[in-house]
Amino acid sequence: MTGDPDVPSIWVRAIADDRFRAALVEDPLRALAEAGPIRVSAEQVRQLEEMSADERRELITGMVREAHWRGGQARFGRLGADGRLGGPDDPDIP
Repeated sequence: MTGDPDVPSIWVRAIADDRFRAALVEDPLRALAEAGPIRVSAEQVRQLEEMSADERRELITGMVREAHWRGGQARFGRLGADGRLGGPDDPDIP
């Protein structure tokens, strides 16, 4: 774990790396120990450790879903709730 700004954060790594994501859900401390350089705070580690595996899965799946949704909107414009192009006028409303 490092404070180097060029090292990916725990959440960037979880979104980009499906193996790390699965390991983070199952055993956060082991996943972090085996991850190599990664930016993560003690509070983030504590939060993950205090959650059940189901709670971690829900949190991380939601983050991945949100990142992909926002990426799709950035590339294609507004998206409707069903994923079709042309969503609501307010881009913050899914």
